[in-house]
Amino acid sequence: MLHTVHEAEVDQLKPVAPAHRFEVTLEPDTCTEEKFQLYKDYQIHVHHDEPEEVSKKGFERFLCKSPIARETVKKDGKEQRLGSYHQCYRLDGRLIAIGVLDLLPHAVSGVYFIYHQDFEKWSFGKLSAMREAALALEGGYEFYYMGYYIHSCVKMRYKGDYKPQYVLDPESCEWNPLEGEVRELMAQQKYVSLSREQSHKKGEEGIAYLLDTPVEVAANPEDLFQWNMPGMMSAADVEAKVDLDKMRIHISKGMTVHTEVSTVCSDHTDKMLTQYRTSSRGKAAISKTQAQSKESLADMQQWSALKLPR
Repeated sequence: MLHTVHEAEVDQLKPVAPAHRFEVTLEPDTCTEEKFQLYKDYQIHVHHDEPEEVSKKGFERFLCKSPIARETVKKDGKEQRLGSYHQCYRLDGRLIAIGVLDLLPHAVSGVYFIYHQDFEKWSFGKLSAMREAALALEGGYEFYYMGYYIHSCVKMRYKGDYKPQYVLDPESCEWNPLEGEVRELMAQQKYVSLSREQSHKKGEEGIAYLLDTPVEVAANPEDLFQWNMPGMMSAADVEAKVDLDKMRIHISKGMTVHTEVSTVCSDHTDKMLTQYRTSSRGKAAISKTQAQSKESLADMQQWSALKLPR
């Protein structure tokens, strides 16, 4: 497979002079005008977005500047790249396709793939899958993660054509081959857990679903940590592994706020805050904030009533 994947590349055709120059490079996931124009063409002609709906800012937020840091590490004596990258396909210098990838310690994860409409008949989606699988083999990443698989979605069916292919059991967190019983179950029902089905066949009682509808989920007072959701970090894990005092919060329109919490408050600072609260300016600011909070609360209650009728 590796030989077949690379045989069309320009440096593999020597000493023959090729009629065209085909190159594939792994580049940082930065946003450029060249990449954006390709993305815009793809969204308009493949996903039928309106031209005014496709913005450079939206492209940048969606597929560029990932929070996964790029670094190079040593694995089995060889250098291995980690982080988010764009695998760029060029024909005679023209950018014709991009594979958006996350290179993880044990997997190459295919995030998204875009191509120009001029090359649609060449099945670039299948070509990219072969290239990314080859990258996983050559780079020592062990696995190739093709992303979510929705059996009823025709556009995703091609993922099941590559073997061996596995899907994650959402309850046992075990990987099961995408064949036989799993395929049959997926054709019959929207939610499939092979471990649940096998327990049911043995006469064992499975764990009952806690909530059936989004309305029940929203109204339930319990938090996610109490539900033992597969793949969900526990509260202890979050406190141990995540620096909650320093977080980035994405608000809207590409705006990101860097927050930092400090528990240190000097006597001098405390005195200044007290003086401000008792001053005429401080009282006016507090009154205005309280009024705005009441308006926001009223809006929130109205929105909740519309969305979650009782």
